[in-house]
Amino acid sequence: MPFCPQCKAEYKAAEVSTCPDCQVDILPSLAPTQVPEYVGWYAVESVPSEVAGIILKSVLEEAGIDVYLRCHEMPAHGGIKGNAGKSEWGDVLVPTDCLSRAQQCLKTHFDSLREG
Repeated sequence: MPFCPQCKAEYKAAEVSTCPDCQVDILPSLAPTQVPEYVGWYAVESVPSEVAGIILKSVLEEAGIDVYLRCHEMPAHGGIKGNAGKSEWGDVLVPTDCLSRAQQCLKTHFDSLREG
């Protein structure tokens, strides 16, 4: 089924060639997204928003730590969470073998924010 690669809207075959909302060419199908296996990854921090996740991801990457942001929202459902029991936007995941280093890195970052 044809999709818009930007907003993920679905169209009937030969309905349109350009997304009327995004003004980008429609693709015949969405490419599968690469999601890492969560085995060996640990949620070092839960974050209230994507922006907060990106900030913490940047802090950890600067320290040389691999990071993956896992969003709790269901794609194309306007912010509806896939896990109703969680109020956070998502989790910051790090490899298990980097957990203590990541925790120390984030502690240092949060302490620096408190100091002003």
